[in-house]
Amino acid sequence: MPIGTDFCPTHEQQQLERKQAYIKQRDKAKSTVRGKQLANAHMAHYNHTTRDPEANAFYHSVQWQRMRDYVYARDMGMCQVCGNAVTDRKIVDHCHPLKVAPDEKLDKDNLWTLCYRCHNIKTQLEESIKGQPNGNNKLKHISKQWWVKAIKEKIK
Repeated sequence: MPIGTDFCPTHEQQQLERKQAYIKQRDKAKSTVRGKQLANAHMAHYNHTTRDPEANAFYHSVQWQRMRDYVYARDMGMCQVCGNAVTDRKIVDHCHPLKVAPDEKLDKDNLWTLCYRCHNIKTQLEESIKGQPNGNNKLKHISKQWWVKAIKEKIK
């Protein structure tokens, strides 16, 4: 099995099919009233128990909501990596994460619209980089172009 892969070529196709089936089922669940209620309950629980209280207060501030709406409109509701329409929720992401660049939290040049898939990939990459030596400093200086390239490589 090649380094950096999770599955051998024989099982990689099976894993891809399972992942596609999971995504289809997940998206179907999100489209129901009950699915939306569960998603909202999960987010409320996450905000209350896991998210940093300072970040939680910021993400519920009027200033953030206005800036988020501005960036979403500026990007025309399109993911800035893959080009998919973002219709479920306005996912406006900080290129330089809030924790490592708090001075850029409302900087429109540090914000962009991402779809769930691209946002999740970026979050995983951020966690990986954060764990490296000098990781926070690296995260503070990564460009949007680098993120686009890195996320697109993971989508393939």
